[in-house]
Amino acid sequence: MKRQLPLVVSLAALLLFVAVQMFMIHSIWRQKEEIILMRYKSLSREGLSMILSKKKSNGFEKAMDVTDKFASWLISEELSKLYNAYDSTELGRLALKETYSIMYKNEKLTSILKSYIGEAGYDNNFNCTLAIARLELLTPIGNLIAADTVYSKAKKNLVVVNSFKEEHNHFLIEFHYLIDLTHKNGMVFKEALISFILIIFSILIVFFVFGITWRNLMEERRLSGLKSDFINNMTHELKTPLSTITVAGRTLEKEQILSDRNKVLETAQLIGKQSIHLNQLINTILEVSFLERSEFELDRHKVAVDELMHQIVTSFLTSCDGCAVIEEDYRTKDISVSADIVYFTTMINNLLANAVKYCDKDPLINVVTAADSSNLEITVTDNGVGISREHLDHIFEKFYRVPHGNIHKTKGLGLGLYYVRRIAIAHGGDVSVSSKPSKGTTFKIKIPI
Repeated sequence: MKRQLPLVVSLAALLLFVAVQMFMIHSIWRQKEEIILMRYKSLSREGLSMILSKKKSNGFEKAMDVTDKFASWLISEELSKLYNAYDSTELGRLALKETYSIMYKNEKLTSILKSYIGEAGYDNNFNCTLAIARLELLTPIGNLIAADTVYSKAKKNLVVVNSFKEEHNHFLIEFHYLIDLTHKNGMVFKEALISFILIIFSILIVFFVFGITWRNLMEERRLSGLKSDFINNMTHELKTPLSTITVAGRTLEKEQILSDRNKVLETAQLIGKQSIHLNQLINTILEVSFLERSEFELDRHKVAVDELMHQIVTSFLTSCDGCAVIEEDYRTKDISVSADIVYFTTMINNLLANAVKYCDKDPLINVVTAADSSNLEITVTDNGVGISREHLDHIFEKFYRVPHGNIHKTKGLGLGLYYVRRIAIAHGGDVSVSSKPSKGTTFKIKIPI
């Protein structure tokens, strides 16, 4: 739980940071929105004041004249046709509808404001909206009210410029002039774009850093597990020969053993064999440590590929008392390669040893060499238990061992294939693997000629 706590706190802090950034984006958007609305309200009123002072006009003169003629026609032609309250209401609706149409067609204020705002360097792509609060027809028998409403607050995209009240020969009107910024969101986005980019960039950086930290933490946890497995395996590997040597040493102290020359010789051979195994384990650790050094260098010599490979295979079979059937197919006649013979031999021996170790039947190994104009390719194929796809990407990592992959009693240290790749890379090449569970495994080593 203690290990999880920093991760939980970090994740909570990340979510809080993202929430704060989202709040900032929302706040910036609202602020820019208010600034734009205030700007257009101010510019529109400045433009209206300008035309009122210079042109002595408010842009609705023509619209009012046409409306007055329309009101005169209604009073003279339609008023006498009224018979009841319903007819009066219908006449009011007609008057309101036509007045709106006349005013939209004949008002000049919008074009003047567009020109003024455009000259000021701002977007003038907007339309006007009119809201008639009161409209009365001045008839000989009294005023006919066509509209009488309480003006409500303008919608979010509307900016109130001014309210007008005029009385002519045949009608009285009160209305509000507004400009409609339906594309306001685009304007806000343009003005806040840099701020949004910086905020989003900062969020991405934080996520990137968190991702790297998370990956490193998982990698550290994985390596910690691998090292624990390595220590456990190493303890087992070291205890086995040491225990055998200890038991053998105590056996030699017994009188009945000392008197039997064959028993003494057998016990001595057992001690020698276990001592060699113990020495190999220690050398393996020392060799890996040596490979980790940045100043690692090879003692290269020009060697014939076919001859070297045959020597390695023959030596391996001799050392393991013919523990496998190895079929050799060398297609590299008269081809030489520059290699460190000791490390090259160890690299091939590790592949052969794994082929024997991870086989649940009589081991059959195919060793093939081939070459093109620039590379030597060595293929080692076995008939062992194989490796599942999920483990193929990790088998060359230090201390990594495929779970439940051991067939023999010797557990191993998870260093053999790591050693193989390091040696291949040191020679300027690399190693690849393909495998299917229960079908065997194929390793391909490529080394420049």
